[in-house]
Amino acid sequence: MAKASTTTSPRTNKASKKPAPRETQGAPRSSTRAAYTLSAAREAELLREAESLADNTVVFPGKLARRVVWASRIQLAAERDAADLVRTPFPEDEPPLTREEIRALRDKIELLRATQSRWQAAQQRQERAAATFAKPAAEAALHRQTLLRFFDLRFKKSPEGQKRLMAIRAGSGDADLVQDVSDLLLLCSEHAEALHKAPRGEADAADRLRELSPLLARMLADKTLSPEAQRSRKLRDAAYTLVVLAERRLRAAAEYWYAGTDKMKDYAPFPVSRGAASTGDEEEDEAFAEDGAQESDASEEGAADGGATEGGATEDGEPGEGEEER
Repeated sequence: MAKASTTTSPRTNKASKKPAPRETQGAPRSSTRAAYTLSAAREAELLREAESLADNTVVFPGKLARRVVWASRIQLAAERDAADLVRTPFPEDEPPLTREEIRALRDKIELLRATQSRWQAAQQRQERAAATFAKPAAEAALHRQTLLRFFDLRFKKSPEGQKRLMAIRAGSGDADLVQDVSDLLLLCSEHAEALHKAPRGEADAADRLRELSPLLARMLADKTLSPEAQRSRKLRDAAYTLVVLAERRLRAAAEYWYAGTDKMKDYAPFPVSRGAASTGDEEEDEAFAEDGAQESDASEEGAADGGATEGGATEDGEPGEGEEER
């Protein structure tokens, strides 16, 4: 019996190599897009919009690189589906979705990048100042103990003096240390003659504290989060909120058109850990975002199905519901 031919016709081969219809393809990867820069005028406009949110913001959960990829995928999916999305019948109290609004998400993503970079720069300055503060603070603490030992003996029969020492010992932390040094130096000036007669280096300890006192005060100011740094963090959270709110609008429109279809995976909310808040230390490799790397299939499908990875939470809560940043 002759064997059936297994040769595939050229026409069949060509048909099998045809790309899948656009409707069945996911959102294009962000790596296919040219580098994008936010203009100064557009950034200023978005910053005004961000500032108008006041305290109605969502705390940025960190993971900037992955978050940018996720938001970019939603924006690209919305551009792909714009012909449908702009016809979504939103309620009368909401403006209609436009192509300009869809494109604007890209600007908001870039604003998030910029504000996160500024916040991190401010935070790194604070961390460097904190590291610099540690050594002189440790030395001051040793001299503090030397002088407290001296005054414990001197005020053994003085209730008023003992109260002053108790007040010095009561505090803790860097700010209290700076104040303790100031209070001890006042005591030293009041008992200068006795201090200079003390045999265990008390006079030298007082002299050294006089040198350290202004240095510690200045360093404490440097390591405390400045108003400028606080503003940069607040703007970062506001920029992030603009991204989240824009995504919600696109997701609502997509739900109207594509609920129950694979397309909704491209609009899934970003999965975050419960209680996650950015400290600025979790920054990931920016190449992850630039290369358009995608989340794992498991995390994408879990989020698209209404679940989420990393503790089962997504960031779709209302603005103002995020936990305070540490």
